[in-house]
Amino acid sequence: MATDDIRHPPEHDPAGDPHRWTSVVTAIRSYLHDVAEDFRGRDLRPADPRGEDPETIADAVFDLLTRREFTYLSKARSRSYRAAIVADLIRDAAAGLPLRFFYDIGGGYRAGVDGRRALSFSPGLGELLALRQITRLDRQVRAVYPRGVRFCLVVDNICARLVNDIPLHRTAAYCAELRGLIRQLRLEASVDLLVESEHFSPEDYSVDTRGTPTEVPSRAAVENVARFLGRECDVSEAVERIARYRVVSGETERRLQSQGHGVRMTQPATASTFGFRCFPGSDSRLQSGDVVLAYRDRDRIEPRLVTSQSPWAADIRWLDVPDLLPWPGTQVGFVIADRVGSR
Repeated sequence: MATDDIRHPPEHDPAGDPHRWTSVVTAIRSYLHDVAEDFRGRDLRPADPRGEDPETIADAVFDLLTRREFTYLSKARSRSYRAAIVADLIRDAAAGLPLRFFYDIGGGYRAGVDGRRALSFSPGLGELLALRQITRLDRQVRAVYPRGVRFCLVVDNICARLVNDIPLHRTAAYCAELRGLIRQLRLEASVDLLVESEHFSPEDYSVDTRGTPTEVPSRAAVENVARFLGRECDVSEAVERIARYRVVSGETERRLQSQGHGVRMTQPATASTFGFRCFPGSDSRLQSGDVVLAYRDRDRIEPRLVTSQSPWAADIRWLDVPDLLPWPGTQVGFVIADRVGSR
């Protein structure tokens, strides 16, 4: 679909200026074209890594992980994760295997971004960009280790069920769509899913919160609980949900660790997991809302996460791009960045 073929009524012109509207559309389409090219440009030729030194490989790959493209952590902060990550990388490289990563992407749904708090159970632009990050890392790793990477996207949907009452059949549908997207992008060789409910049952877990330390949550903490419940809640319920999370998330982590070894990564870093960006510039959780595109000066496009707390959410507009977005999406949300503010 050519830019000249796009027609929108005047009320959809975000700047009141048809020339700027054309610039916005052109920049968005150019950005999405580059995203698509990243998936098409992968080199999947088999290679034999024998003879390469595993320690040298591990050091080089750790240096890749600490680039600003892939983490918000500084070089100094990254050093505390180095020993554990390098040990995992050496083990895979010595065995001639793809380098394995376990990357948490949430409970199989995303928090609502509007006043209705409607939860989303379909992958969106954020998931697509996260897959692009993996593809970019894989390409750079193959330059130093031809076997590349193997990412396991961790979906802790039993945790979501026991903490936030999210039905398993809804999160299973999200996982099915995400697997379909992975197949469409031909990423099965480097990406798969580790879905908690496919290996364990809610009955395997304890939700006994007796003795769990609690405190009166802040207003922001109550709002965060409500976002992931998909409805309003009061302080007393927020206290109980936070206590449940502390109990269940620990069990989730222990059980998922039994499913294999590899470098453990989350979106914001934790004390034991390295912070891997789901898109360049990100330092927050993909599951907290929706990812849209911000148009900045000089036709520059940046992905931005919008949540129910984003004051500019009402300024988001939608553009039909069925020829550029893979299934299941045909639209992309965008906003003029001067309404968002600087990062």
